[in-house]
Amino acid sequence: MRLALDLSKRAWTRERAGLTLIGTWLLNEDRRWRPCMAIVRTGEERSERTFPCIVTMDKAWIWSEEVGDAAQAAQMAFQFAQALRLDEDPRTLVRLAILIADHLGDLLSIPPRPPEKGAVIGEVTVTDSATGKEREVELSDDA
Repeated sequence: MRLALDLSKRAWTRERAGLTLIGTWLLNEDRRWRPCMAIVRTGEERSERTFPCIVTMDKAWIWSEEVGDAAQAAQMAFQFAQALRLDEDPRTLVRLAILIADHLGDLLSIPPRPPEKGAVIGEVTVTDSATGKEREVELSDDA
């Protein structure tokens, strides 16, 4: 399975209690970009020590207070706390679970990822033969 995450592409960013939550997209094994929430320590988005914690749309229900799975959320919160180098005490785990639950609406509001704009490789002048009107068009290397 090959996944890709680019934290420079964002739908939104929220900072709370030393953590940065990023609405972004994860490239899944089907080579499709799917919305997700990435959590990192504030100020460490580009650090080599950073291990983003990911909440995907299909797993968002786990964190819901109404329909969630408290045991699974607690286990994931523990793993997230370890990855984020936070204390693994119950208070920290509850705080982390509440933080994620509070931002589920933001996660669910992430639109599809906009297409990448390729590099411009040339320009063409197009002339309408009926009117003689000209317009310039950029050519890009979009796949």
